[in-house]
Amino acid sequence: MTSSSFRVQVVVDLLKKHEIKNIVFSPGSRNAPLVIGFNSDDYFDIKVIVDERAAAFYALGIAQQTNKPVVICSTSGSAVLNYAPAIVEAYYQKIPLIIITADRPPEWVDHGEGQSMRQYKVYENYIAKSYNLPMLDHPDALWQTGVMINETVHIANNNSKPVHINFPFREPLYKTVEKATKTQKKIIHHQLTKSINKDDLIVLQKRFSKSPKKMIICGSLKPNKSLNKQLKLFKKDPSVVVLTETTSNLYDEEFISCIDRTLERINNKSFYPELVITIGNSIISKKIKKILRKNNPSEHWHIEATNRAQDVFSSLTNFIPLEPLDFFADFIKNCPPNLNSNFKKIWLKEFIISEENHQKFLTNCNWSDLKAHQLIYSFLKIKDINVQMGNSTSVRYVQLFPHLKNINYYSNRGVSGIDGSSSTAIGAATANSKETILITGDLSFIYDQNAMWNNDLPKNLKIFVINNQGGGIFNIIPGPKSTPHAKIHFETSHNLSLKQIAATFKINYKKVDTELEATTILKDIHNSDQIEIVEFFTGNSKNEDVLNAYFSVIRNN
Repeated sequence: MTSSSFRVQVVVDLLKKHEIKNIVFSPGSRNAPLVIGFNSDDYFDIKVIVDERAAAFYALGIAQQTNKPVVICSTSGSAVLNYAPAIVEAYYQKIPLIIITADRPPEWVDHGEGQSMRQYKVYENYIAKSYNLPMLDHPDALWQTGVMINETVHIANNNSKPVHINFPFREPLYKTVEKATKTQKKIIHHQLTKSINKDDLIVLQKRFSKSPKKMIICGSLKPNKSLNKQLKLFKKDPSVVVLTETTSNLYDEEFISCIDRTLERINNKSFYPELVITIGNSIISKKIKKILRKNNPSEHWHIEATNRAQDVFSSLTNFIPLEPLDFFADFIKNCPPNLNSNFKKIWLKEFIISEENHQKFLTNCNWSDLKAHQLIYSFLKIKDINVQMGNSTSVRYVQLFPHLKNINYYSNRGVSGIDGSSSTAIGAATANSKETILITGDLSFIYDQNAMWNNDLPKNLKIFVINNQGGGIFNIIPGPKSTPHAKIHFETSHNLSLKQIAATFKINYKKVDTELEATTILKDIHNSDQIEIVEFFTGNSKNEDVLNAYFSVIRNN
């Protein structure tokens, strides 16, 4: 049995032809024809998650791992708005989502009909395209529906952006037929190969080779071994230093993988680049942004396959709308190294000293956020793991530890909100058989606790919650702690029990208060084949003082 709606039959048929397999529903009534239609075909992998915000981030996690569009489908009304945080995150992270929102008939919008509101283009600022499907089952309307669905898949795939389909329905909603009879042709959109103009390439190569102080800064990127291999070729050039973050998913012993702690040792202009190349999405380090905004490089090239450059240092001179892999493949061929430079050497020297001082401090570090992250870091060395990082404190602490070659790192750094980190990690673990470790803070975990309201929680997920009793980040960054409102309005201290939250969802829970307990429990967790929550309680520690002492040691010669 399937939905009697011919439009639904067309949508289901075309998404199957385009091999869009994952569908995440949130319960409702207005989307009943779509529920019936997709459930009529065993091809689709269907999940039901009640909370629309959690559902959308869960879908984002699946799409992040599969690199294929995932469908989220809701009922009408305010449910539609609950998708917004994940949609904006997907937009800036360049992750493909297909959002199908069921709607009331247009004539009833703004006339007091329940669960009705203006839904068409509701996400307009954060999607690649919005479609409002026709109401009729007339052949022309079905043809138009087919065109819109084909375009939706094409845009989501090739732009890696969310696309919205608003789907109005009149009652009856639950009417079925024995078998689907309406289909439309799959339209294939061919992707063209892009390359930079040869003359422009020669000009860029000459300018690059001439400069004695060059820096490549890598933001958030999907794991890419070919790109990693290309960037390693710059090791032959002593005038080039490559800066990475864990979310860059790029590794080499000569890459500067801990930007913030290396920058603690940078105190004169000899370290400032003349030419900067940025690749990837958002950069976590505030310190590198602050330094380069104050000391603008003469040239800044941004390389990204998009239609708008990120001028993150207020010094952009060249925007190259290509995939970095495609650009560097041609660029590096005729780019002789500048052998008269020591730029990389002076950066590597400070990076190495910062690593030595890092190890020295951690040897006697007291129980704290930093010590907890050190113990987790040691745990991560054991085997191939996917790491998901919550925002604010967690993602910043992880940057203080060198990138581990055996790990792929992910974090919702599109807009960097604390919402959805757990839901994203659960979706990602569902789509990838590797063990997934989520490192998150207590507020982020509590805020997204409906992530665990899921009947199919993946067993390959471990959740490590650093509970410093509120927003510890606001004790670290300048400003908030200087006001009398810090405790209530910024830190948001609380007495909520993570143990009780875990019990609500019947998830194994362990709490650690000391280094010894953490070491013992992490050994046990290593052998666990169940989803686990481990709470690292650091709320009684002087985390701010520990971190300040840490950076003081990092700066020592």
